[in-house]
Amino acid sequence: MEIEKNWPDILKVLGNAKRSNRFFSIATVNPDGNPHVTPIGHVFFRDDMTGYYFDAYSKTMPKNFEYNKRVCVMAVNSSTRFWLKSLFKGQFDSAPAVRLFGEVGEARQATEDEIFELQNAIQVTRKLKGHKLLWSDLDRVRDINFDSFSPATYPAMCEGLWK
Repeated sequence: MEIEKNWPDILKVLGNAKRSNRFFSIATVNPDGNPHVTPIGHVFFRDDMTGYYFDAYSKTMPKNFEYNKRVCVMAVNSSTRFWLKSLFKGQFDSAPAVRLFGEVGEARQATEDEIFELQNAIQVTRKLKGHKLLWSDLDRVRDINFDSFSPATYPAMCEGLWK
């Protein structure tokens, strides 16, 4: 399956996953070849098969990137309503999950537009105590260039969802 051909559908899965989960899992590989999975709450995707995330708290991921810049981003629509509806019908109306494979770039200063997008995403929590503690100093991002994908599929219930 071609990532470019499926990118609009991938973006829909990513949007559903973000609404239901609030984070994505990003897998990296350490120098010993062992996988390391990190939940990242602020991953954003563009129309050109790229994305970026705010690189703030993970200590292991940057160390792993010195060895291997490849990543896998996992997005799952975990909405209870979505799953119950699909299980009742015996068919998913949209894909339940997707894995994106790509390569990260070097950490860089976030642009004003990227910071604005982050601020919009976290606006609902602005009056909460943890808001300032967690998100007041997020200003570094890493770009991700995606080159392939793998949908999570379930026999029969996912038929016809991917091109």
